[in-house]
Amino acid sequence: MATANTLERIFSVDYKSKIQPIVSVCKLGERLENLIGPRGVAIDNSTGDIYVADWLNNCVKVFDCNGQIMFKFGDEEGEGKMYRPVGLAICRDRILIPQKSHCILSYQMNGEFISRKGKRGKGDLEFDYPHGLTFDESNGEVYICDSRNHRIQILSQELTFKARFGQDNLKYPLDVKLTKEFIYILDQSNLCLHLYNYNLILHKSFIPAGDGIELIFPYFFCFDNSNNILITDFSNISSSCSISIFNSQFDLIHKISIAYPFGITVDNRGRVIVVCPGGEIPRLNIF
Repeated sequence: MATANTLERIFSVDYKSKIQPIVSVCKLGERLENLIGPRGVAIDNSTGDIYVADWLNNCVKVFDCNGQIMFKFGDEEGEGKMYRPVGLAICRDRILIPQKSHCILSYQMNGEFISRKGKRGKGDLEFDYPHGLTFDESNGEVYICDSRNHRIQILSQELTFKARFGQDNLKYPLDVKLTKEFIYILDQSNLCLHLYNYNLILHKSFIPAGDGIELIFPYFFCFDNSNNILITDFSNISSSCSISIFNSQFDLIHKISIAYPFGITVDNRGRVIVVCPGGEIPRLNIF
């Protein structure tokens, strides 16, 4: 049986090999592939398709598992009008997209518009800059970071309001993920991960600290297939940008230096997919 130290070395070696992406997508001059401002990213694990919210193109672009462009979608007018999409999440047979116009758009996986929920405000099913979101497979509930309202809203599978929490502890929540035990919330202003139980009570807060460990400007996070935590740290100084990888005990395993990382996810094969909106050429990278 491998010891914790052995496992940590294995993880470290594995991530140290992820220095250069095996696929890096952004071909200028090809309009469909020209990522201007990619933000969130999600994987359809049934197909391996990669969905990217393109902030400045006001659309979602869909790539196959090898990074080849397939199609894009996003209505230009009407209820389905897409304006500055940020995070996105695949919830069973649909994709949910929070955007700067303080609402949540729901689309079918083929890009057909379904519904629009929410408006700007502080009440139930009202948002102020919704950002990251996730989906509970057990009951269909959706958890949304209502960033400038300093809270998480929980919606039903039909996107009706169910609950809200976190106002006493959260300053600027940007991403949320679920495990069997806890709700993990990335709080950019507090530079930490909060862990809530499913009674919506704060269990603990993890603040990375130490030489080279501190977070500067975290945006998104995900879990890999070994329950390590990967956090993108987007700084205005490219030399400070990285993906920080922590194990389940919150020990730093490794850092991958990468220019301006933003949205991040891991596919079924263990590949790390990260979008980078900054720098000379915005990119979708697969490690």
